Amino acid sequence: MITFYKTIFRIFNITLFFLIIFSESIFSQETEKKYYDNSYWTLWNVDYELNNSDSLFFEVNTRSSAFDSYIIDGLNINRAHIMLGYAHKFKNKKLMVGGSIRDVFEPNWNVLFLRAFFQHNGQIGGGLLDFQKRLQYEQILHNKTGDTSGNRDDYGRIGFWIMLGRNFTIAQAKLRAEFSYELFVNTNNSSSDDRSVDLTRLRFDVYYRFAEDKFRVGLFAMRDTQYYFAPASGPSYDANGNLISEGKPERNLNLITPTYGITFKYSIRQKEECNCPGEKKRR
Repeated sequence: MITFYKTIFRIFNITLFFLIIFSESIFSQETEKKYYDNSYWTLWNVDYELNNSDSLFFEVNTRSSAFDSYIIDGLNINRAHIMLGYAHKFKNKKLMVGGSIRDVFEPNWNVLFLRAFFQHNGQIGGGLLDFQKRLQYEQILHNKTGDTSGNRDDYGRIGFWIMLGRNFTIAQAKLRAEFSYELFVNTNNSSSDDRSVDLTRLRFDVYYRFAEDKFRVGLFAMRDTQYYFAPASGPSYDANGNLISEGKPERNLNLITPTYGITFKYSIRQKEECNCPGEKKRR
């Protein structure tokens, strides 16, 4: 059994290596970057550890930003997520597998995210830092709920998430800092507008921990980037024939959304804390 776990862990690290090399090759290409307005999130998370150390986890996520329509106008909320998942721990408590279903509500659309994952929770630096890695597959299903033009294709993507974290204390306040990176790669490009890399998220969290780590309140900042191809465009002129903008060749287009948010976490534990994944990381 130990040999089996070592083999799985080697495959996990080899996959990590190639994903990092692949993402670097994508980022090295010449691209146009376009920044969207800031987005503001709230994350409300509960996880319950069962007697066998498996976990149930639940999360609600709201997203507010400048948008042409909203699901809650007064709060400028243009997206809301509800997620439920289950994580199974192996005898080696550092390893877990599981799955989740996430229902997303946005103007004129309802989107389902079906996810399966494999995660390893370890440490580096002689226990100085928590080092967690997750491989996942996600199938995304779209359902139009309103009268809107255009269609969205269902598709799948493979994701990798990595996190470095550390608990520390300042003036008797129990804190935790986490730095994470997440990458998704398309598995079935049905459109010429799709790039191999679908989405990346670079994120930094700081938590205040209390009640024996059962409760956490945190703030985070994140760089959310979506990847597209942009077709070639010619120059544009005003009514007097004056040049407004020059033409652009066909190019890669990165749409970047600076994101800020607040996180509330409540853990009901039997033994040790479980880090259970949902959209980005779940506890």
